[in-house]
Amino acid sequence: MHEVSIARTILSEVVASAAINDVAHVGSITLRVGRLSGVVEEALRFGFEMVSVGSPAEGAELIVENEPVVVWCPDGQHRVELEGVRFFCDTHQVPCSKLLSGRQLELVSYSIAGDPTTVEPAQVGEN
Repeated sequence: MHEVSIARTILSEVVASAAINDVAHVGSITLRVGRLSGVVEEALRFGFEMVSVGSPAEGAELIVENEPVVVWCPDGQHRVELEGVRFFCDTHQVPCSKLLSGRQLELVSYSIAGDPTTVEPAQVGEN
């Protein structure tokens, strides 16, 4: 289950940022997960609960934003959001080989417990 490894990486990033920004307890963590990332959301949640015990992120809510598969249609020169995983532009009836999104797994932000403030990874060390 590679989700435990992913959960450890997310936890490491959040804990490092929390330490730099003087955050004692993380309230939530927002992730962006592409449909083609291979991540099983429930396994990721379970893995995160396991690895976060005793850390500032213990009990933090994982907010998962599911990212669709988006390809580039070469005929229409536009983005196409796919319903399935068939790389084909239904409008122009052509195959689309250029994948624009859908494989990502990004740490978007985390919030401070009891505070509506969110911290983005780019803000590490700025506070």
